[in-house]
Amino acid sequence: MSLVGRWIVVCVLVVAPYGLLMAQEKGSAEDVQAPETPQDDSETSQDDAQDTALRDLVVTSTRAETPVSELTRSVSIVTREQVRKQSTIDRNLSDILGKTVPGFSPSTEGLTNFGQTVRGRNFLVLIDGIPISTPLRDGQRDLNTIDPDAVERIEVVRGGTAAFGFGATGGLVNIITREPVQDVPFEGYSQVGLNFSSEHPDDSLSWHTTQRVSGKLDAFDYLVSGTFVDRNNYFDSEGDRIPPDPHGVQGGFADTEEFNILGKFGLDFDQDRQRVELLVNHFDIRQDTDWTFGTGDPSTGQKTPAVGGNPNEKDPGNANTLISGRYTHKDILDSRLELQAYYGDFTARYSKFPGFDQTEIRSEKVGTRLTMNTPIMLGEGLSLTGIWGIDFLHDDTVQESVDGSATIPLSQDAVAGFGELELPVGEIGMIRGGVRHEAFWLSVPDVTNRQNVDVEGADLSFGATLFNATAVGYVNDNVEVFGGFSQGFSVADFGRAVSDTTQTQASALQNGFQTVDNYEIGIRGDWGDVRGSLAGFYSESDNGTTFDPNLRIVQQPEHIWGVEADGDYRFHEQWGIGGTATWMQGRIDLDNDGDYDEDLPGTRIPPLKLTGYLEYQPFEWWNNRLQAMYSGTRSPDSSLYGNQPVEDYVLVDLYASFKVGRGELRLGVENLLNEDYYPVLNQATAASYNYTRGSGRTLSFVYSVNW
Repeated sequence: MSLVGRWIVVCVLVVAPYGLLMAQEKGSAEDVQAPETPQDDSETSQDDAQDTALRDLVVTSTRAETPVSELTRSVSIVTREQVRKQSTIDRNLSDILGKTVPGFSPSTEGLTNFGQTVRGRNFLVLIDGIPISTPLRDGQRDLNTIDPDAVERIEVVRGGTAAFGFGATGGLVNIITREPVQDVPFEGYSQVGLNFSSEHPDDSLSWHTTQRVSGKLDAFDYLVSGTFVDRNNYFDSEGDRIPPDPHGVQGGFADTEEFNILGKFGLDFDQDRQRVELLVNHFDIRQDTDWTFGTGDPSTGQKTPAVGGNPNEKDPGNANTLISGRYTHKDILDSRLELQAYYGDFTARYSKFPGFDQTEIRSEKVGTRLTMNTPIMLGEGLSLTGIWGIDFLHDDTVQESVDGSATIPLSQDAVAGFGELELPVGEIGMIRGGVRHEAFWLSVPDVTNRQNVDVEGADLSFGATLFNATAVGYVNDNVEVFGGFSQGFSVADFGRAVSDTTQTQASALQNGFQTVDNYEIGIRGDWGDVRGSLAGFYSESDNGTTFDPNLRIVQQPEHIWGVEADGDYRFHEQWGIGGTATWMQGRIDLDNDGDYDEDLPGTRIPPLKLTGYLEYQPFEWWNNRLQAMYSGTRSPDSSLYGNQPVEDYVLVDLYASFKVGRGELRLGVENLLNEDYYPVLNQATAASYNYTRGSGRTLSFVYSVNW
């Protein structure tokens, strides 16, 4: 890391508060008017953590609408304003979450989220409660299935959970789509933006546009939104072209076209006691490039170059179609009922690696979720709430060669029933406890895998009963302590296992699942201008999943522990500062003898991550934000894939917004100091085909207007 970079981190994370105290004293003697609240996407220019009282926000990823102040575990909310600001700098949800959520690994800077974990474990991605992840053949493209302009907020449950089940061993990422405006019958929104590399503007110039209409007519509300993105080439800090697939075949953003269409329609009736909603979203990103990766040499520091050529039979990319219907009844049998039925069709197509077929993964899902929220009176002044229901999921997943004949189809049915009790303890706290039972039936046909092994198919079944017990205690009006125990369950990447197995019978994979025990304890406080939290966590599994040096699945006992923190401080109506900190470690027992022999690799455990921001709003029409992310060093004692040492680096970004005419002009500068660095995943895996540098300084300009 450069000396200038270290100085910036120190200023943002440590020194700035003292300078701001002086600014506060000066400002307190002046009549500073509080910022007004413009409408829609221009609604605020202060940091959202300060503009909206987090205690008033409601989280839906716990299966019941829960105020933040009543949460019994660690949950992060990336609000609409934060998404808007961060997407001005980089339109990659992987990057947005890596820079805003503690416990979340730094961005991969590509289409893949392989190597990006929550507390060292895989996470389940949902869009409005619809599962996007493809656990039967884990394609690791989950975070690039919707455009950020279609996102209202993102809820991240940090730590394993069975609330939605079917794979959330490390956590849950629930992407909530944009909500219709409720106060006018019609409102339009238009946005156009462009970005380019400061080191190579001509071949990097990219642009995007979003058009949206929304409103409420009596009991009917609607939203229709469309986004189109046309990206050019990416360049590093030296002005050298980055290969369009910076991870070899896992997917990149260079030379891509993307579009996203979102439609949401809702109708309230029965005096607003009942509601029906329809969601339709289609996302598509395709890469058409004349470049591919050359050969680098990590041992000598020679980066992987971009060279001319396109080996792909078909353009790689992602396509994701979602259709969901939701029915809500606020009072039926003295309960609140929510029923959701959904359909999902997701395709991830990969680049061709020399000597192998080009492949794609297709997953087609049909499912339902029923959630009941039932108040239970136990006596005078004593009541609790029961949250219960049932989930069903049918998943047909196939990995198929685009330019060959290998096909591995898998079919799964899964059913889960759950029940949870929520008990207020006077005015001092809340206790939650529950149980969930998940049952899976998996069908594997006869196949010839890529090891040229004839595998005899089988019908497999799995099941697990999961428990959770968590609590929050109110120390006073401002401070809460929380903690408890929860379990997560997931099946293995069976598509990968069948592809690589040397076993002749699929029944040998019967034990391909894992249950993870999660423990955490934490404290959080909210004093209005000051907010913060600190949590420690520990998780263990007898059958954890990672990869050996040949990228074959390894399932052995493992445990992970760490500490997370975040905070925000508003020194003055014009000033704010905050940040996050994440440190974790993990070990694995490779010979199953009770001794944890090695560290978990860099594809599971990231280095120390620190983020910080400094925000200043000199006028109501002008807002500025300087933010930094520090990724530390780590040299794991490991023989597994991703075991290479990782060096530290710091990325500094700048954001500014200005009211111009009827609209707003936003400026984003990513990698402001033009840092020369290799992302964590590229360092940890360090192969000749993916030893690529991160992007150099990139400038973005966005203009938006409501009409």
